[in-house]
Amino acid sequence: MKIKKLHTIGFFDVDCRFNMMIQTIGRLFQDMATTHSAKVGVGYHVLSRRGVVWFLHRLQIEVVSYPKLGDEILILTWSRGFKGFKGFREYVIQSPNGDVLVKGSSVWLFYNLNRKRISKVPREISDCYEFETQKQFNTEIDDWKSCGKIEPQQQIGISLRYSDFDINGHVNNTIYLGFLESLYHDILGRKANSIKTVKIKFCREIDYGKKQIDVGWQKSGDRFLCNIYDDSILFAEGEIILAD
Repeated sequence: MKIKKLHTIGFFDVDCRFNMMIQTIGRLFQDMATTHSAKVGVGYHVLSRRGVVWFLHRLQIEVVSYPKLGDEILILTWSRGFKGFKGFREYVIQSPNGDVLVKGSSVWLFYNLNRKRISKVPREISDCYEFETQKQFNTEIDDWKSCGKIEPQQQIGISLRYSDFDINGHVNNTIYLGFLESLYHDILGRKANSIKTVKIKFCREIDYGKKQIDVGWQKSGDRFLCNIYDDSILFAEGEIILAD
């Protein structure tokens, strides 16, 4: 089953070039995932009563053509099923005439808050979903070999704000994408080519009370290998490819 939603691109969705931000794309994808779960009867409130939650583990975004301020878009998501403690989900953003603008793929982890560990997805939850086999990419984001800890060639520090933290008391995963965008704009500037592809693996949560993190990258061919970290913890590792 595919879940669909119309959205009009507003001022808070775009950057100074009137293009939809990567962070906005991540937020819309996350909203669609939670909407889907709620529609099939296993939304956040149901899961919280059971003491479990989904954590985004890996995400790939590829921009074919950036939606702009005022554009109407159609966002779709669907589940590709579950394996053990993992859930696999796909996304696409289309124009009203069906042109593909953005593609996405993600892996989620099922986490037991009481036991403080990942857990196998129970049948009473997985059976609520109807699965679709369609994939957005030829390769699996779950098979992507992330860069690990790097020695950044360039980096910036980012101060965390109250609004960066979500209902779980952690920096929301979509904010991590904003960190990478901030690094991109700060180092390459407004005249640089737009981001085409982002891959990110979330390694550790950034808990409430954290005041600052660092974001750095190392160029490797046509890719920028990225870390989000502090002095002792690697919070996320990623990869950015710029448009031609």
